[in-house]
Parts: sequence; structure tokens; C-alpha cells
Amino acid sequence: MDRNLYCKNPWNCLELNNDGKCFFCNPCFSNFNLIGNIFEDSIEEIWNGERAQNFRRDVMERKYTYCNYENCNGNKTENLEYNSTIAPLPEYINIGYDYTCAQRCIICRDEHQALPPEICKKWEDALETHILPITKNVKYMFINCRGEFFDSAHTQKMYAAIIANNPNIKVDFISNGIKCTEENLKKHNLLDKIFRVHISLHAATRETYKKIFRVDKFNDVMKNIEFISSLKKSGKLEDFEIMFVITAENYKDMPKFVELAQKLDARAAFSACIGGYAEYIMNRENYAVFYQNHHNYNDFVKMLKNPIFNDRQHCFLPDYLRELKPVSLKHSIKNKIKYFARTKLNMKLEQTKDDISIFSHDTYK
Repeated sequence: MDRNLYCKNPWNCLELNNDGKCFFCNPCFSNFNLIGNIFEDSIEEIWNGERAQNFRRDVMERKYTYCNYENCNGNKTENLEYNSTIAPLPEYINIGYDYTCAQRCIICRDEHQALPPEICKKWEDALETHILPITKNVKYMFINCRGEFFDSAHTQKMYAAIIANNPNIKVDFISNGIKCTEENLKKHNLLDKIFRVHISLHAATRETYKKIFRVDKFNDVMKNIEFISSLKKSGKLEDFEIMFVITAENYKDMPKFVELAQKLDARAAFSACIGGYAEYIMNRENYAVFYQNHHNYNDFVKMLKNPIFNDRQHCFLPDYLRELKPVSLKHSIKNKIKYFARTKLNMKLEQTKDDISIFSHDTYK
């Protein structure tokens, strides 16, 4: 995000996160600087309390002390229309606490996850007293940035109650696309509500998709994406984004991913912000191709010079990635030697484990 621009989120956006924690946007982009807790504070204390006002003042001064602005493609503007640290209640709310998902892509998680029943009950018990009053007059709702809407009966129940209470609300929707069919969109009263759709795709080819998601559903997802694209092309959808978190497993797909976005009349949104995601973090040395010490870093930087990334209409690529410079040949060779030495060592360790297992079996059978 350009520091010369202003972010509008602190004046019009509220995100409800794990344990009722409240933020102005995705915690990864606001460096987990919370402004309150929906279960502990009143909405006025959250929205116009000291923490919220300090955050707004910081943005008004364009300091972005509380923000991970380099990775943010946020709600930015050249001229800030707000001149006060006090703001009316938000127009946009993000219901983002339910991490339930039946998939286990390498970017997100190592196993299938579901929100525990006791947490679901806590939120459902708070529906009448906390959630519906906040969402009664909001214009837009983002659902669900932590998990998969179609895998969570709880989120579906909460969503149904919110739109019954506020039938004019418009929905900003995110999904992995696997169950995002026309039938399911109609079934859950989403088709006529959505104004923006984000699909977490992370690949432009079937083979790469299988590496990222560990399932072979690329063709099914593409059918659903093509339907969403038809909504965008017919004017029924304001915005359509296909999302791509960069890893060593998928970066070579990036030019094709922009081509796919052009075909779909969508925006390819690239990010190197991976938050606390399990396997990615555990294998950072292998996955983080955008780090200088990665053995394929120079290849990645060279790939970024492809002129297709200059299509700003169909491609969002953070400026700091555009500005990456190659490392020296000596540095690059050193990285590759380290990688191959580490790979060989890991192979030996795995073989040793196998030998020990065989020995133990033969000894005690």
C-alpha cells in the first residue's frame, strides 16, 4: 500500500475475529492491533474508544504505525473524506471468526478444521444481543475470510439470521470455489446478495493446484469460477478476484494466472502475506521463494519482469515484490548448495528412520 494514500477502513469497516476480537481489517494487515472485544465491550467503546481513535489519528497522519502496509492492497484513497477520529457506526462488517474448512491446502492448514461446538454456541447465544444490533444497518458484509462458508453449518445459520434482520445487506464473499456452484449460491440466498467474490485458487494449472490443495478438483473449481465470471461479465457482480498466495510450489504459474484473470474479467491478487499458516511457516525455507536466501529467488525475480504484470486492471502485485532485485551469482550459488545439502541430509534422515523401523520390526517380531 502506498503511504501517500489514505486507508478508509478505520472509518467504515469492522472485523469480528476469534474470541470476539475486533479489528479494522484483516489482522495480518493491521498487525493484530485490536480495537476491542464484542463479548466484553459495548459497540461504542469498540468503535470510538481510545484504541480506535489512536488508529484513525495514525492513518490521518499517514504513519501507518499499526499496519502491515507493504502487503496491503486495502481500501485506499488519495483524499480522505474524514476529518475526525470519531466515526459513525461502520457500513462494512466482516464476520471472520469461523475457520471451519474441509480442505487442507499447504497455505492454510495441515488438517481439516472445524469450529468447536462450544464456540459455535457462544456466538449463536450472542446473536440477538451482540451481532444483530451491529449488523442491523450495515450496507456490506464480508463472509467468511477464515474458513469456507459452504463447509460450516454454523456460519450458514448466522448468515441467514443476519440477512433476515437486514434484507438490504450486500455480501462480499470469499470461497475456495469447490462448492461455490450456482445451486449452492441460490440455496443459501447468496446469488442475489453478492456484489464481490474472491476465490482462493493459488494455481493456474491442474498439476499446481494438486500440489497446493492436495486434492484433484481443479476442473470442478474452474466450472464454478466460469459461472462467477459470467455474473461479472453480465454486470450482476461488481468485482471478481482470484487470489494467489505465492510459494515455491506455484510461482511459475503466476503469468498464466494473470492470463486466466484476463479471460475471466477478474483481478489476479498476489500476496506473500501468509500470517500464521501451518505448513507454510514450518517449511519457510523451502516455500518462501520471495526471500533472498531461497534457492530459486533469482528465478522468481526474473519471472516478475514479465510485462503481463503491468496489466494493473487484471493484476494486483504488491509494489515491494515489483521492486525486488536479484542477488549476486555467488549468493545464488551458495543458496542452491545449501538447499541441495539440506535436501540430501533430509533424505539420509528419512532413510535412517526407515532402517531403524525395519531393524525394530526384525528384532522384535
